[in-house]
Amino acid sequence: LVLFQQSTISDLWSPEGWNFIFRRRLNDWEIMRVADFFNTVDTFNGLQTGEDVLWWTGDARGVFKVNKAYKMMDHTIQHGTTWPWKQIWKSKIPHKVSCFVWLMAKEAVLTQDNVMKRGITLCSRCFLCGETAETVNHLFLHCKYTQQIWSIFLNRKGISWTMPRKVTEVLMSWEEEGVHAKDRSRWRIIPSAIWWAIWKERNSRCFESIVNNVQKVKLSCILFLVFWCNQLYSNDTTSIIDVLDSI
Repeated sequence: LVLFQQSTISDLWSPEGWNFIFRRRLNDWEIMRVADFFNTVDTFNGLQTGEDVLWWTGDARGVFKVNKAYKMMDHTIQHGTTWPWKQIWKSKIPHKVSCFVWLMAKEAVLTQDNVMKRGITLCSRCFLCGETAETVNHLFLHCKYTQQIWSIFLNRKGISWTMPRKVTEVLMSWEEEGVHAKDRSRWRIIPSAIWWAIWKERNSRCFESIVNNVQKVKLSCILFLVFWCNQLYSNDTTSIIDVLDSI
């Protein structure tokens, strides 16, 4: 983002503070990250003698390691649970959908509550039920409209389900429920298909003022599931009934 990317610390720092020149205006979603970055570099006490070196504080030797960085990011480890990375990144779904589910798990999808955190004033209401404020966990888990989509699969499998509080908990619980599924790879795809259909419908209402009935959204969800399952196995043209029977 900065204009002079090869600058040294001495080029950018003075006793008055830092002098970063950005090459473009920041996007809304970048502002908080840049603010966090400034909070980090503000701990710098001043210039020292010697050459500039890269030093990562996550390792005693200052060497960056991906596995340690991931553990530092995974705050849930401190509470005895693990981050459901397999359910997100190992599912056989389009990469953009995996990224979307990852944002959901981080509660960073641009639902109205997250938009308001960026300083935009809104009258937050769920676009699907219109009964409460729109949050990630409400829209994708607890909205009564969304629960009708979940019921397609829960009723078919005869599962008595109390919806967990958060997306990460849903992913972990869904994995446990799928232990006895006929095809666990297909079973793992289901939450993503539900959420992608819900997000498409939400955006249709938000940006295009087009409202579809719940039956059409159910069909969209099933078609996403069937299409992704057919991509899972090369040259497979499994029918809707076959896919539903295989989960």
